[in-house]
Amino acid sequence: MPLITSAVLLDISDRAAFQYEQIKDAFDLLTPVGGGLYQTLVTATNDVDVEIPTLEEYKRVDDTLLLATAIANGTPLPKIVTAMDAHFSRVVSGSPLQIGSWDGFLGDKDERVSYWFSLIYLAAKSSRMLAVNVFSEGDDEFSDITVSGAGTVTVVDGVNYGDGAVTNPADGNNYAATQLKLKVISMASAECDFRISVKDVNDNPTTIDVNVPVSADDTEIDIGTASSRFLDVTGVAFVPGGPGLGTIGDNFKIFNKIERTIAL
Repeated sequence: MPLITSAVLLDISDRAAFQYEQIKDAFDLLTPVGGGLYQTLVTATNDVDVEIPTLEEYKRVDDTLLLATAIANGTPLPKIVTAMDAHFSRVVSGSPLQIGSWDGFLGDKDERVSYWFSLIYLAAKSSRMLAVNVFSEGDDEFSDITVSGAGTVTVVDGVNYGDGAVTNPADGNNYAATQLKLKVISMASAECDFRISVKDVNDNPTTIDVNVPVSADDTEIDIGTASSRFLDVTGVAFVPGGPGLGTIGDNFKIFNKIERTIAL
């Protein structure tokens, strides 16, 4: 088949996403105020011979030393997006190889790219990818669970990934549905059987059960399988009639499980 394979396309997107992440990490170190922005340092001199020739340009540096600007104008990474568009647009037997660019390909193949890659796409095309095609790179807390009584839990709601609408942009709030994992914060001497109320990839309510054996702090337990992907956690309770009721004070958190590790 002349159309690029999913495996190769994801390798390309992951390599670019990893390179973006490294540049982002560098900017995280470069751009804090620290001992003072350039403009504030020269302003503090109260010396016109310093301020007049420097202040305007120093302010421009402070205001434009931005990651998005560097990616778009200082690296060739946007070409990773646009060159693939040229591949997708090739006409074979009267039709383009892929309608809908990257989003069309990912939707057709049921694949997702890193949020970091979506920001390269944004720099290249001045528009966002679709959230259903983008997985979060964050450590996103969906729920905080505490065993608060005999057979009862107290739940603090966390983030959600939106309503799953195919038109939602990957804006840092909306993401593709994700597999979940439960992290043990503290646990005594009795297992827990939880029934977790969730919203599925289509924003429909459903439940999924998870058994938490007695475990050390920071143990992480997958909820379901890689195909068990959800947008939101709406509630947690013990499985009715289940044996695992934990110990008062046990504490757990539910996080996203990052879809895959990006690498060169």
